[in-house]
Amino acid sequence: MTASFIILFLLITGGGLLYFLLNKSNDTLLKLSLAFSGAYLFGITITHLVPEVFSQGDKSMGIYVMAGFLFQIILEYFSKGIEHGHIHLHEQKQHAIFPLSMMISLCIHAFFEGVPMAEAQQRQSLMMGIAMHHIPVAFALMSMLMNSGVSKTVSVFSLVVFAAMSPAGAIFGIYLGDTLMAEWFNKIMAIVIGIFLHISTTILFESDSNHRFNFIKMAVILAGVIFSLLV
Repeated sequence: MTASFIILFLLITGGGLLYFLLNKSNDTLLKLSLAFSGAYLFGITITHLVPEVFSQGDKSMGIYVMAGFLFQIILEYFSKGIEHGHIHLHEQKQHAIFPLSMMISLCIHAFFEGVPMAEAQQRQSLMMGIAMHHIPVAFALMSMLMNSGVSKTVSVFSLVVFAAMSPAGAIFGIYLGDTLMAEWFNKIMAIVIGIFLHISTTILFESDSNHRFNFIKMAVILAGVIFSLLV
């Protein structure tokens, strides 16, 4: 269990550090990665998470799904949409200001997504979904910070904090204990479903700004959906 959280942390951190290895002027890889992760997130949400949450016939879970969807909309007012690859750069790097509100929003988002990983039944699919989503987000975070004039040290430290949030959320869920998790798990999972639905659909809707058919992106999206059915 602990090893899984460490692997998740390392994968997300590594995704951000790829900024120093890849060509920053070409965002095609970032867009394709986001399209794959969006399709995978959508797939596991619909085929794995939704059936489990609604398996007990509690119709009130729909309210928590909507709450998660709206919660993510509010968070994005502060994060500026970096969860689905939007990178907003400052025009003058010499007057860089650390985007504290964006960082706090991103960390809340990541922490909350990690809490349901305390439940072993869906841990693998959730961890893979979070990793596939957060790796390109970590890359986008590093791109935004470095190109905004934030120092390399602060940028890497921010990346490490972000990467630790989902594992920290999972550990928090474990410390809540079996009793509380049994009572609140479906409600928390329903909120996370709402978050996942907002992020995944936004990524897919924005995967092509020109709204033209792109064979490569469509193939990547189909691959993400198929992969979600195999896990």
